[in-house]
Amino acid sequence: MSDGFFHWYRSGWVPADVERLVRDLEAQDLRLSNPATGLITQIASGPESWGEQVPVSRDQFLSDAALTDDGEINFQLWLSGDTDVFTRLRRLGCGVVVVEFGLDGLSLQEQAHVVRAVSRVIHADLTRCIGFVLDRQGATEDVDWDDVVLSGASHLDSWPDALAVRPEILLRHPQLAAAQGTEMPPLILVGRLLPPTDHGCDA
Repeated sequence: MSDGFFHWYRSGWVPADVERLVRDLEAQDLRLSNPATGLITQIASGPESWGEQVPVSRDQFLSDAALTDDGEINFQLWLSGDTDVFTRLRRLGCGVVVVEFGLDGLSLQEQAHVVRAVSRVIHADLTRCIGFVLDRQGATEDVDWDDVVLSGASHLDSWPDALAVRPEILLRHPQLAAAQGTEMPPLILVGRLLPPTDHGCDA
């Protein structure tokens, strides 16, 4: 089982991007509606209801996920009727939004499916991608990834499976600057998105 994560940093978030993101993820079999119940569920983050599933309409979800009134929304994507991917949209400063996919509790096969699906969605919109980080085991969960990806700060005591940043950020970070990266315009990728044995979309 995995306790990892896949975080995707992107710029220029506008309400229309929500529908595109949902459409692109659903095309990769990461569904917003539970295929068994048809429900769309957000996850409450209040102090008295943390983790509670809150069914919402599609219109309500799209409105909330635009992040015009709040800086964060938690919800579920579905691989099957009983297997979900905890997902968070989080607005940072300067118009940057982080899409966070949790890999907790997924089998290796399910994890590979999610990584491949998200990778394809990222590749389809690379021009607005600021960076991403994939850590299948969660070894770097304590790293301030916002700081690394946006400003090239924060020392790394351990490494994720894959980390992609803009070239100017890589040059600011001594450890990344010394690592062997692969050009993936407009990013530099350190590590691998998928194992060598997986012939899906890799960078």
